[in-house]
Amino acid sequence: MKPIQLVICDIDNTLVPKHHNVSARTHTCISQLKKKGIGFGLASGRSIDQLHLLEEMWNIQCEILIGLNGSEIYDGIAGTTESLYSMEPEWIRQCLEIMAPFPCNPTLGRNGVAYVRSLDQNVSSSAAFVKNKVLPHVVKDDSEFWQQPAAKIGFRVRAEDMEAIEKRVAEYPMSGFVGFKTENIMFEFCNAKASKGALLLKFCQDHHIDTESVWAFGDMTNDISMLQVAGVGVCMLNGSEDTKAAADLITEKSVEDEGWADFVEKHILAKLD
Repeated sequence: MKPIQLVICDIDNTLVPKHHNVSARTHTCISQLKKKGIGFGLASGRSIDQLHLLEEMWNIQCEILIGLNGSEIYDGIAGTTESLYSMEPEWIRQCLEIMAPFPCNPTLGRNGVAYVRSLDQNVSSSAAFVKNKVLPHVVKDDSEFWQQPAAKIGFRVRAEDMEAIEKRVAEYPMSGFVGFKTENIMFEFCNAKASKGALLLKFCQDHHIDTESVWAFGDMTNDISMLQVAGVGVCMLNGSEDTKAAADLITEKSVEDEGWADFVEKHILAKLD
């Protein structure tokens, strides 16, 4: 096995079930990786500020944080944060147009405010999970979503509509932005230049890390680029079929059965002893 320099993970339904804290077993695995000189990072649809809060909540320290699906990065080695890519207002308007046929709740973060169409349970749970200070704002009109640029826009949807949504997005003539499934009931759009894989590659190049020595874990379409950049890309057993097809390996257990920790114990830590 090529020496491992970095392990990077998606959060929801990869490292932990959505809106859960890390288990003692998972925390132990992270600690053991770091004790053996292996860097650890998180890659998420959440902002860097929210990821720093999770670091504090979970008592972990990351060498890299990738936020907003590849729109921003925290380099823990250099101690710097960069916001790189955003959605133009016209692109955001087009996203609302694309999703118009489907019952959904758009959510968009901008300048510390979470713009939503309705303050439903999912919005409240997401905010409460990281105890952030992002203020929810229920829009009076959808035009509020596209008044200024933003890093991304997400849509909480019905699981039964996802296939039709993916088909409509594939057929829509998008330019400059892309859309992808991030959960079975969440579809998001971001700048076409933004991806978890692109920022992972940037970090590795900045610090002369061989990507072949990186192991990446994910479960959904927005993780595929990261799995492909890494030397070893691992999809969770509970992951989407397209992510499994892009991965080198699949965990033996799902996130609900601590599949990440189980895999790391068996296939990484056990081989380092």
